[in-house]
Amino acid sequence: MTPAEAAELLAHCAAFDRRTIGEADARAWSRALHDVPLDDDTRGAVAEHYAHTDQWITVAQIRHLRARIRTGRIDAAHPVYDGQPGETGEQFIARRRAQITAAAEGALPERTITQAIGAGSEAKLLALAGAVGRSVDGEEPAPYVDEKTRTAMRSHLPGNRAALVELDVDCPNCRAAQRRLCRSSRGRELRGTVHGQRRDAYAVRHAQCPECGAPPSHACTTPEPHPARVRAATADRPMPNRRQLDRLMRTPPTPRENRARHTTGGQHR
Repeated sequence: MTPAEAAELLAHCAAFDRRTIGEADARAWSRALHDVPLDDDTRGAVAEHYAHTDQWITVAQIRHLRARIRTGRIDAAHPVYDGQPGETGEQFIARRRAQITAAAEGALPERTITQAIGAGSEAKLLALAGAVGRSVDGEEPAPYVDEKTRTAMRSHLPGNRAALVELDVDCPNCRAAQRRLCRSSRGRELRGTVHGQRRDAYAVRHAQCPECGAPPSHACTTPEPHPARVRAATADRPMPNRRQLDRLMRTPPTPRENRARHTTGGQHR
């Protein structure tokens, strides 16, 4: 900004605050605003200031308000530059700066971020989201674990781990539903066993008692199932076979639910 332009800007300010200006004022403002042009944004900063206060405007306030006006245009235009093939880093910086300057001067129209990145309409995006997780052209989805890795994992799996057949019934102790692992009093899952009451409930449902002759789904003559009935129910416990292992390895693990913990003091139950 030249001294003549600074004098014109001070005259614009005097229209609001009735200040008196001289040559020294014009030279001082010209030096302080040496990198700021006298344009509509500079005049708009003055008008913005006096629209909200009757205090005399300063050079620092002109810089701040002018930058805010131009930043608002940039935010509204959402300038996106994807670059060009073969351009150098210097060319990218120069073109990106030119794009931002154009947005600040109002040369780019206002648009949403969806329009800026060239995405489709919201209806098209929702239609695509409905196809997530479905097979393409009727093809079977790729296995979660490839065959080579599956073979290596199978060779290291223990062969004497019995299935928890007791998960077929609800647990009377911890109230775990069918196919859900039992939980301890601290809320931890019991991976390799179940509660005794659940084992008894499974025995009553599926096994006949060798001692009292109670058929399946009928209670023994004692308050608790006879030990022989419990042993009979788990004697033919199935072992995980190859097909079951393959199915488990093809299925991604289910995310575990986060359990809220009290952090406000007191005993944890």
